[in-house]
Amino acid sequence: MTVNGVEVDTARAPSKTRFSSPEEFIATMLPMAEKAAQRLGVEPRFLVAQAALETGWGKSMIRQKDGSNSHNLFGIKSTGWKGASATVTTTEYVNGKATREKAGFRAYDSFEHSFNDYVTLLENNDRYRTAIQVASNTGDSERFVKELQKAGYATDPQYARKINQIARKMQTYQTVADASAAPAMRTRG
Repeated sequence: MTVNGVEVDTARAPSKTRFSSPEEFIATMLPMAEKAAQRLGVEPRFLVAQAALETGWGKSMIRQKDGSNSHNLFGIKSTGWKGASATVTTTEYVNGKATREKAGFRAYDSFEHSFNDYVTLLENNDRYRTAIQVASNTGDSERFVKELQKAGYATDPQYARKINQIARKMQTYQTVADASAAPAMRTRG
């Protein structure tokens, strides 16, 4: 499969542990983001942008004790979680000040499982009700992300701004890629 001009081996995507570029990360995550975004009522690029922020474009994946990939794309902590988890040092913001602390994060068998659990977490947690309503009633993905931040999804006071900025850049790259492909498409057949 080719996404944004990058060839993706979809059979290997769930087990991929390293990404060589943002384009490869986007191409790998986009098909799974499309399914999850449809359930939420948001644009897929915002989910890819959130995963990109949480993982540094796939270059800073949370690792389990044995070194294997946790496939945790959304920084979902393992509080109350019955499944596998990974404990790592993370940056949290307390009263607007960055601090480092150890925290447990959920571990998944695949990136697809991470997307599915993310949607389920949002749908089944009352604190995200407004974000879900914004998404389903208006389709306003930027506002959805802002509502996630207001609900306390992340402690970074710039979380929504960062995700929205990444999503806008992704849209610009897609527009350029589409424009570049257009002449080639017109000359075919």
